[in-house]
Amino acid sequence: MGRPLRSSWLLLPWRLCIVTAFCCWSLLFTGVLSAEEPSGEPPAKVQKPAEKGSKEQPPPAKPAESPRPKDQEERPTKKEEVPAQESSAKEPSKPPRTSLILTVKLALMATPQVFPYDIEVEQSDHQVTLTGKVASENEKMVATEVAKSVDGVASVHNKLEVVPELKQALAHKRDEVISQYVKERFAKSTTLKSANFDVKTENGIVTLGGVVRYQVIILEAAEAARLVPGVKAVRTDKVRVEDKE
Repeated sequence: MGRPLRSSWLLLPWRLCIVTAFCCWSLLFTGVLSAEEPSGEPPAKVQKPAEKGSKEQPPPAKPAESPRPKDQEERPTKKEEVPAQESSAKEPSKPPRTSLILTVKLALMATPQVFPYDIEVEQSDHQVTLTGKVASENEKMVATEVAKSVDGVASVHNKLEVVPELKQALAHKRDEVISQYVKERFAKSTTLKSANFDVKTENGIVTLGGVVRYQVIILEAAEAARLVPGVKAVRTDKVRVEDKE
């Protein structure tokens, strides 16, 4: 009985060595397999070394602001120095849109009795002075009443000169203007221009003279003269109708 027990105790160290070696080998094999399996995370990128020729440029530096002088920092602006009320008070007053002289002149031109005459108006405060020429005392008095009726006129100094011949002179001037307008209208028509009418005007009445081949030309001339402003009538009894050789 003693011998078998002694042999089992002798074999026990060898068994322990075999078991220990087997465990170490299994652990080593398991670690190698886990290292070879791919992981789910992507591999980290390897940064390439910078090339020798390329150099990273630093961001441009902002230009330094030049410091303001102390005089400008302490000096207030003009708007701060002058209050708003004082600046508005110093603004120059705008000239009025209306004038007493012009108002009186417009009133005289709106009156038929004195419309044909050139009347000058002068002003001194609220007093106006009328100068010029009219054809009668009645027209002079009308001018005074018209000037007094204007708002702002306190008194009127009437220095208008009465010239009885003035009305006839103005009428003659108007007749000359009418004759000129009639001739200009005839010049726009080839037929009337070739007829070469003689045109005279007296007190707004136009008289035509000359020679034509057809009576219808006389009618055309009378109708053209009637369209001129200021014409009161057109006489054609001095126009003859006859054949021209």
